[in-house]
Amino acid sequence: MRSMLYILFAVGGVLVAIALSMVLLDDEGGQQVKPQSPSIELSQSAIDKAETPDARKDSDTSLQQPDVTPAAPLTIDLARVKPDGAAVFAGTAAANAKIRIFEGDILLGETVANANGEWVIVLEKSLAAGQHLISVAMERSDGSTEMADRSLAVEIYQDTETKPLVALLPETATEVPVLIQSPDDVDAANPAAPASEAIVADATGADAAAAKAAMGDTTEAAPTKPQAKSQIAALAPSAIIWRDASRILISGTSRGGVRVTVNDEKGQFGEALVLADGAWQVAGSLDMDIAVNHLRFALFDEANHIIARYDLPVKARDLAKGQDGSPLVVVNKGDMLWRIAYHQLGEGVKYVDIVRRNQQDINDPDLIYPKQIFAVPQPSATASDKN
Repeated sequence: MRSMLYILFAVGGVLVAIALSMVLLDDEGGQQVKPQSPSIELSQSAIDKAETPDARKDSDTSLQQPDVTPAAPLTIDLARVKPDGAAVFAGTAAANAKIRIFEGDILLGETVANANGEWVIVLEKSLAAGQHLISVAMERSDGSTEMADRSLAVEIYQDTETKPLVALLPETATEVPVLIQSPDDVDAANPAAPASEAIVADATGADAAAAKAAMGDTTEAAPTKPQAKSQIAALAPSAIIWRDASRILISGTSRGGVRVTVNDEKGQFGEALVLADGAWQVAGSLDMDIAVNHLRFALFDEANHIIARYDLPVKARDLAKGQDGSPLVVVNKGDMLWRIAYHQLGEGVKYVDIVRRNQQDINDPDLIYPKQIFAVPQPSATASDKN
């Protein structure tokens, strides 16, 4: 499965002196850094407890464990990775300490923390598609060294649209991995801007000037001017539920339009306005005697021009799976069962319940395809299956 939670797991017992002495900058490795380590499966207990930064604010307000020098520990506070592999990382350390970021024996970037202990590194080379385990080390002015107590796990996908998934992995299996970026996140960066510029714009709370310097840009920032953002219009249905005995409700997201219409073989199925966040819902009836209803979605702009289309074949037997009240999800590009289970059932490992509920349509959990429709078991059904 292309799940980031079957990614590299940070292994304890790394010798700092050896790690720092063997870090080499590979100038002959091309323009991208390939993954340097094999994937290691996370334990199910760790997956069950996986958190996002927001979820852990009340229980964990820092990323570091107790250290022999608590006044100046090495922390990773920010990590942003773009689909093309360009990345920026930032955090805090001892004042004027040298910070190195590396994968395996390849040095990815280095810098010196400022007088306040803040540091930021824009990687000198982009990361190639695949799974990466990235470590951060600090060398203080007195020559002592320290490794960050968490590693960065990054998964970059083959396509150039899906946002990479980034997680902070603890050194022990008893601690909780922290998801800090996922393909489901809304990217606020200007899609028309170069990846490096978008990354520096993401480095809020860190030393932006240092980020520019790491990229070789020493010019002063000019006042920003409002610019029109170009975006590609798009829409996609994401869920289907039965509204009553004869009508279904289709919900989805869109970009760049104000109205969505849906038509089937008999004519118009329904239409709805697009909300400010791009969400929409369309209700209508389908003939269950037709084996496959072909729904044609259209997104209109303010001038009533069609700016995006989407065709979805809906099988009657797929709809029938939701007549017991189970929500139906529509698979879109970049989806995976673990992430669907995480959002729908609260735990990624519950993807096995989705597989069990849709055995006729899922031959291999690692292989699901856009426009497939799966029923998500209700919590009561999931609990009864385990008993």
